[in-house]
Amino acid sequence: MTETPIISNTPNLEDETIAFWMEIAVTLGFPRSVGEVYGLIFISELPLNADDIVARRGMSRSGAGQTLKLLADIGAIRPTVSTQSRKEHYELQTDLGVLVRLFLNSRVLPRVDELSRRQAALAAQASAAENPHLIARFNKVERWQSKTAPLFALLKSLANTA
Repeated sequence: MTETPIISNTPNLEDETIAFWMEIAVTLGFPRSVGEVYGLIFISELPLNADDIVARRGMSRSGAGQTLKLLADIGAIRPTVSTQSRKEHYELQTDLGVLVRLFLNSRVLPRVDELSRRQAALAAQASAAENPHLIARFNKVERWQSKTAPLFALLKSLANTA
């Protein structure tokens, strides 16, 4: 009796790594394409440009360019100089401190501040309208905010660390 070789059903490590980053992106509220491009740059030994991404992942040129810009804006990747091409290439931002600081300053803290302002304005409207139900609900939100204030202070200190 001859043995049949075992064929692995395990997907390619590169594909699994990209899928992992796609899930992270979605969890953080980004489109899947952000995780796809980040994952591709993560696994790449060399910096990539938009055309490389289009060729490897089959996405549109404009989609690749927009995703690269977003990733650069939040600090997940950084532009790098290539001696072989005049096209802009990108590599992974490997300094975790820089990545966290840029992400917090570009995405998290501005949104938290905006939501806090909106909550305060709505609480003031509920108070002015003398709506006891909403006043009680917004008071609970304010108590929760006071309990989480140390966490937000820590996030702000991380965002401002040089």
